[in-house]
Amino acid sequence: MVKEAVTGIVNYGNKVLIGKKDPDREGFLKGKWHIPGETLEEGEDDKSALVRGIKEEAGIEVVVRKFLASHKTPTHTEVRWYECFALSYNIRPSTDLVEVKWVPKKECINYCDKEAVAVWPKEILKYLNS
Repeated sequence: MVKEAVTGIVNYGNKVLIGKKDPDREGFLKGKWHIPGETLEEGEDDKSALVRGIKEEAGIEVVVRKFLASHKTPTHTEVRWYECFALSYNIRPSTDLVEVKWVPKKECINYCDKEAVAVWPKEILKYLNS
C-alpha cells in the first residue's frame, strides 16, 4: 500500500505558513522547518486531510483552493501539494509542531530545511517565487 500525504501552502496576504517539527518526534523533518502537511487517514480525501491537519498543527481554519503538484518522497510517500488560504492570522503550534510562523512567500525556501526543499517539485519552487 502506498502511503499518501498532502501539503498545503497556506497563504495569508504575502506570507505563507511554516512549522518546526518537534525534535523528539521520529521522521525525516524532526526539529526542522517545513511547510505543514498531513498523512491521509483511511477513507479521507485530500481536502479533508488538509483542513484537519492544518487545524491540528497550527490552530487555524483554511480553505483549500487548487492542486499545484505531486511527487514521491525518498521514502516512497506520494505527496500532493495544494494552494490554501487561511481564514485567520492567529496561529499556535500544536500536535507535532513546536513553532509556527508566517514568512514572506518569496523567502519561504530560505527558512525551510534544505533537504526537504531539494525534493519539492519544480512547480512548488516556481509557485513560491511568483
